[in-house]
Amino acid sequence: TYIDRANVARVPKRANMFARSLFGDFGKAAQEGARNGNYVRKSASGFAFRPTLGAFTVLQEGEALAEPHPSTADAERNAANIKAALYWLGADAVGLSECPDWAYYSHDARGDPITPYHRNAISVIVDQGWETMEGASGDDWISVAQSMRAYLRFSLIGGVLAEHLRRLGHGARVHSVMDDEVLNPPLLLLSGLGEVSRIGEVILNPLLGPRLKSGVVTTNMPMSHDRPIDFGLQRFCEGCNKCARECPSGAITAGPKLMFNGYEIWKSDSQKCTLYRVTQAGGAMCGRCMKTCPWNLEGIFAEAPFRWLAMRFPQSAPLLQWLDDRLGRGRINPVKRWWWDLEMVDEGPYGPPRQPPNRRELQPELRLRYEDQTLAVYPAPLAPPPWPWPFPADREAGIRAYRQMIDAEEHRRRRAAGLPPEHVYVNDRGEWPVIKAVIRRVIPMTPRVRAYELAAADGGALPPWEAGAHVDVVIAPEFFRQYSLAGDPAERDHYLIAIQREDEGRGGSQLAHRIFTEGRVVFISKPINHFPLVEDAPFSLLLGGGIGVTPLIAMAHRLHALGRRFRLHYSVPSRKEAPFAERIAAAPWAGAVRWHVSAEGSRLDPAAEIARAAAAEPGLHLYVCGPDRYIAAVLEGAEAAGLPESRVHREYFSVPEEEERPRWPFRIRLRGSGREIPVAEEEAATEALRAAGIQVPVKCSDGLCGVCRARVVAGEVDHRDFVLSQAERAQWMILCRSRAAEPGGTVEIEPPA
Repeated sequence: TYIDRANVARVPKRANMFARSLFGDFGKAAQEGARNGNYVRKSASGFAFRPTLGAFTVLQEGEALAEPHPSTADAERNAANIKAALYWLGADAVGLSECPDWAYYSHDARGDPITPYHRNAISVIVDQGWETMEGASGDDWISVAQSMRAYLRFSLIGGVLAEHLRRLGHGARVHSVMDDEVLNPPLLLLSGLGEVSRIGEVILNPLLGPRLKSGVVTTNMPMSHDRPIDFGLQRFCEGCNKCARECPSGAITAGPKLMFNGYEIWKSDSQKCTLYRVTQAGGAMCGRCMKTCPWNLEGIFAEAPFRWLAMRFPQSAPLLQWLDDRLGRGRINPVKRWWWDLEMVDEGPYGPPRQPPNRRELQPELRLRYEDQTLAVYPAPLAPPPWPWPFPADREAGIRAYRQMIDAEEHRRRRAAGLPPEHVYVNDRGEWPVIKAVIRRVIPMTPRVRAYELAAADGGALPPWEAGAHVDVVIAPEFFRQYSLAGDPAERDHYLIAIQREDEGRGGSQLAHRIFTEGRVVFISKPINHFPLVEDAPFSLLLGGGIGVTPLIAMAHRLHALGRRFRLHYSVPSRKEAPFAERIAAAPWAGAVRWHVSAEGSRLDPAAEIARAAAAEPGLHLYVCGPDRYIAAVLEGAEAAGLPESRVHREYFSVPEEEERPRWPFRIRLRGSGREIPVAEEEAATEALRAAGIQVPVKCSDGLCGVCRARVVAGEVDHRDFVLSQAERAQWMILCRSRAAEPGGTVEIEPPA
């Protein structure tokens, strides 16, 4: 395997395909499958390992606990002792190598640059278990448990070894599936534990085949290194494509090895692979390539003749693949099936799977041709920025990137000619709308509401903002939320947001209340304003219900600073359930506030108040934010008072309740190219467009934020959003919610910028 060491591209951890799924880079279905690790949690046998696996992360890092012990100066002896210890602890194979800089990720999970810190790597592989794999399909309900069992075993023995090395005076870090900062495959290659296989990033061991999981311990303890091995696998895989033929997602290439990020590999379509693994309904995860590989054998009589022939005569691969099929290798052996198929149902207990478990048979009659495959890759130039922030994948660009990959010979020729490398990671891509912030203060306000002061992590001033603005906040990769700014726009040293815990919500607010503590780093957007204040209005009427008062506080600050006339009506169930009550009472504009407290019998009559204000204040502008019923009552009052829509401004903070509306298929036509994108019955236009490789900005997916709006050129639209005015609906549609007005209809839009 050729590695152009000088030109291997380091990419951030954010480029990991499971991380990309979590952030929604591959669409809503993949994000839902990855949320909370659902692809593991949904399997009872798989999730049984997860809590302990997470607990072992405390063993991963640490400094040397003493000066290096004199007995550890001998590199040869250290290597022998490390291997002996790991085999005693339960490793199936161990290899030692250098840990070159290019084996490290460029940035960690928080987006901070990683400076390589250890020069040696101890690579460990653990067998996933022949007996169980023989009885499985490779993508049924035991599949994820096989992986988790092996990962757990490594995390334990790797953690024990790392702690032992620290006590001997040498820093050591475990790189496990839960938290790693190095790439395993190149280190497995360097340590002689296997070769690159057609499966792609999976390194194949001559004794275990691909039926393994790996982990790495890095350290500066001196040790001698093993050497890479060549047992003929490259030529064997050139003549065998059984894994590609049997791959249920079609992710494995049937073509040649090509150069990817500076090294030679049979590059699979990792997006296809990941999407199948996190969304498939007939099991949990997938290892069918391992299950069906001819090298997945067990027992000396089964493996010895095959391995002898495969290693010495790799050109016999087509014959051996045919023989493997004829002998039924890779089929399900029902005698070896010992487990229960159990699936988590609706976040509750485990029960029988809702769909029949996968029971795949071999497909020896299938003739898979490379020229018939459409594969995508995301090399360094297409990798996301390092920050924990959504970055939708451009699949069309990924397909082009695959078709532009070159072989090792051409790569060498270009380097010899002085041409620059093809795949270089560029972090500086201009200005990004991301701020690294720190929670400066947590302010309890009500039993369900907490306010948070967010300051710039570098201590500098934050970007300016306008009243009505909000910031996007990453609570966790799967929880990307929008919160209105509640402070004074004149203050630049911090932003103030409030989060109301919704016990029956999707989980984002509950998680924020648990983990948002003082000193925690959070990533937020620069301020965005979809609810702007008309500053030169002769009079402004602000109506806020509960937590909906948040953006109106900023408006009150601004109007007061401008010397503009306004009134703020604040409706709450009770005083103790009134967010910002003390701050509002202490504000210099407190005299402009009218309280409406249900528990005190002073509920607001929106229609009457709006009618009085409209009669007394010609040209007034109305602003409302709160629960959807509150907003609906205010909008009805505004309509009854004859206020023109251009002077009525609203902002929802949750999806209004409405009756379930039928969905139907339709088509989106792109102006200019004339390209038509079909949108399925249960699909949003945003999902269909992104699946077709067309980049569409998406945030809420609920028709609230307006980010995904598109200009309508032709066609009737059934508007289902909660953001556009009636006048705006004549020109725009919100792609995440709205559809063609009739089933099978076509809406022509301007392509999203």
